[in-house]
Formats: sequence, C-alpha cells, structure tokens
Amino acid sequence: MENIIKFLEEKHTDIKPIIDSFALEQEFSSHDFIEKFSAKFEYNYINMLNLYHKEKDGKAFQTVHKMIAKFLSLNKVRLGIEKTKVKGSENVHGNNSNVHWWKRVS
Repeated sequence: MENIIKFLEEKHTDIKPIIDSFALEQEFSSHDFIEKFSAKFEYNYINMLNLYHKEKDGKAFQTVHKMIAKFLSLNKVRLGIEKTKVKGSENVHGNNSNVHWWKRVS
C-alpha cells in the first residue's frame, strides 16, 4: 500500500492536470478520476492492480481504488477539490457502487 501512496505523492504535479480536466464546480466521482488516471498512468495502474491481485482475494480493483480515493481525500486542498457526497457510480465492472464525489474548486 505504501508504494501506491508513495507513487501518487511523487506524481501529484502530474495528477493536478487530471483534476483540472474537470470544469470548475463540476461534480465528478472517484471512478471518473480513476478512469482518467488509469489512461494517463496505464503501466503504473496495471502494476498496482497486479500487486494486489497476488493476494488472490478478488479485490484488487477495490483495494487500489480505495487507496486512490484516500489520496484524493488527503490531498484535496493541494489538488483544489472538495468532497460533495457519497453516492452511486458505475465501477470498472459495470456495477453501481457508492463512492466519494468531488467538485473542483480551484
């Protein structure tokens, strides 16, 4: 887990443009962010999933996505976002799950 958080911390200046791709005051879900993040950092994202796939608990996506959402939460001021609510959003498997929603404020 520390490796993923460390990677996200090291790449925070590269992550900010992902946040900036959402319009000011636009609400977006953690899943929306992860979709753009995984496109920009595809190789790293796959490695993150593989790291947690080895645990064979079937929750690699859930574990990695939870860490990414935690990073957003811990760095919301630096990233210029704030939490709005928790509500449903379609995940990578096409299922609806409750996740944090955000809005860009700066």
